[in-house]
This record gives sequence, C-alpha cells and structure tokens, in this order.
Amino acid sequence: MSHPRLNNPRAFRVKCAEAARVKRPPRHAFCAEKAIAALWAELSAIAARPMYRAGGSDLAVISVRRGVNVWCRNGKFIWSDLLGGTVTHPANDPAGAAALLRSTPPRRPNGHRGRALTAA
Repeated sequence: MSHPRLNNPRAFRVKCAEAARVKRPPRHAFCAEKAIAALWAELSAIAARPMYRAGGSDLAVISVRRGVNVWCRNGKFIWSDLLGGTVTHPANDPAGAAALLRSTPPRRPNGHRGRALTAA
C-alpha cells in the first residue's frame, strides 16, 4: 500500500533538485566560532577572570571584561579601545589579538577616563 503523497517520484525529484540549489559554505570557509574559541584559549591561559562567549559560524562574540566585547566577523576581530575607537585585527592571529587586549588598560567603572576626582 502506497500513499500518493509519500511515494511520489516526481515530488522526490523536485525536493532533490531544490536541495542541490541551496548554497552551503565550503568546508574550508571561515568559522567565527572557532576563531573566538582560539582567542578564548589565549586569554584564559593568562587571566582567571570570568569570560563569556556566544555565536555561530558567521558571527561570534566574547566578553573579555567589563566594557570590552570582542566581535568576530568576516575574518576579523573587532572591539572598541579605551577612547572609543574601533580596533580590528585579523582573526587568523588570536595570539596577537590577545596581546593587544592585554595591553589595553581596563576602563574605570564609572566610565571616567581621566584622573580620579576628589572632593575639594
């Protein structure tokens, strides 16, 4: 006993042709999640602070410390420096990006970038 909707050879051919047209990234395509995992390994080797990461193959993020989030997209690590400028670094060099992040001084909790203010 066959059902016409389940065993329809024409529908099967249509589904196969449709599946062949779907664009898939090649096996050697860039994976943002792997790059963030490599950066995580570089940073966790020298720091014991909590870090958080999330993402997929196209876009991934790691929260390094308060106010510093590193995004990975299109083969680049992207983050904001202390002055608010955007820093980019190639994603195939996680050790270099970790060195740049270590050299960046931490932000003050209140967002003030100058000397500490005292009451007169």
